[in-house]
Amino acid sequence: MMEYAQHLSEKGYVFIPGEYYISLGNKTINNKTEYDEDLAVFKRGFEYLVLDPYSPGNRWRGYAQCRREITGELLFGKFVPYRQTKAYNPDTGGIVRDYPLLPESITGNSLLRTLLMDDMHQVQAYGQLGSLDNLTIGIHLFRYQAAIDAPAFSSPVWLHKDDEDIVFIHLINATPNMLGGDNLIASNVNCIERVLQLEHPFDTLVVNHDKYHAVTPVGVRENSGVALRDIVLITFQRNSEEVFVCPA
Repeated sequence: MMEYAQHLSEKGYVFIPGEYYISLGNKTINNKTEYDEDLAVFKRGFEYLVLDPYSPGNRWRGYAQCRREITGELLFGKFVPYRQTKAYNPDTGGIVRDYPLLPESITGNSLLRTLLMDDMHQVQAYGQLGSLDNLTIGIHLFRYQAAIDAPAFSSPVWLHKDDEDIVFIHLINATPNMLGGDNLIASNVNCIERVLQLEHPFDTLVVNHDKYHAVTPVGVRENSGVALRDIVLITFQRNSEEVFVCPA
């Protein structure tokens, strides 16, 4: 864990292979049958997201915030308005957006909890944001759904930084007919320094404010139907008088 937190601190991003999270899940879930069932429930959750009404891009979304109680219990809900600044997202910044609250089948899912708890530990190891109790923690489910004449894309669509201090981008599923979906890392908008792709379940990219990042539009191979890219963003942001949350 420490090597990932250190790389994030030094480079402004870090790639974490899916095997890391799968090994954690195997430790916290009793057997393979239970693991497979939890993964199936997790994946089905993406089928019930809603099409983002605030900007184009063929993205389906659901959202929740997490708060840790003094007892250590995790509570899920909508505790502060979901809003971005125009400085970070000129497309839909400055307005409050409301998405369906993620159901208990997702927030209570052991695999989602494994991701969330380890991300919290990573942020604590990173050591630059203070106590988790003073952070807004967001959980965003995204489905990018692309057809041959209707690609799916992010907002902002190109290199940007997020309002949040740290963003974990976890891949859950990508269909084999998908084109694009490459993650870009840049020191400035004129200098891309790395291109990588989240390919396997739970492959993860983590970014902070030091680097710009983007994901390329998602397309589909000819004569192959619809392509899907399902991801979970877990975001951490210092609380202030006015809390803003991430572009996507």
